[in-house]
Amino acid sequence: MAKQHWIFGYGSLICADSRSRTGVTGEALAVEVDGLERSWNVALADADLSVVGIRQRQGQQAGGMLFPVEEDQLPLFDAREKEYLRVELASQNIKSLGNEALPEGHFWVYLPPEQTSPHPIAQSYLDVILHGCLQEGEAFARHFLKFTHDWKERLDDRQQPLYPRALKPQQQEQWLPKIDSLLTQLRS
Repeated sequence: MAKQHWIFGYGSLICADSRSRTGVTGEALAVEVDGLERSWNVALADADLSVVGIRQRQGQQAGGMLFPVEEDQLPLFDAREKEYLRVELASQNIKSLGNEALPEGHFWVYLPPEQTSPHPIAQSYLDVILHGCLQEGEAFARHFLKFTHDWKERLDDRQQPLYPRALKPQQQEQWLPKIDSLLTQLRS
């Protein structure tokens, strides 16, 4: 029997709704991965915006969601993350944030090319990430805000989202007050 594939989502892939707009995934597991550092270091090729990327950095940890995908779904996620390279993670570097045992399988992460980005962050993109984080819990969202590096100016594009998988209106109504509260507390 073939081993299950798992993707470590550390940006918009933290959000279940965002993942579901790309492919079929299973139940996600909140994890932390040693040796990775998340930052706003990726400049989108088709927009003047920054998105999060991961760098391999000794002594750092990045939180995110580990979610299962069937092999036939991997090309869909590869296409979504076309500016990134999918590389395998060592299971010994992955720790579940709950009491769950780490599943067996192949573990993948999307690494961007080493770069920096001077561009602003689209609020609609950050909203999706924080929505996913808050679904896991406020502590998870606070961890994202505290341990993500290279913050940039935020571009308020909520009325006309630049991010193609932006929150739906009913999600905005439910989640934006909490997102804005956290941002005021931790990123003002």
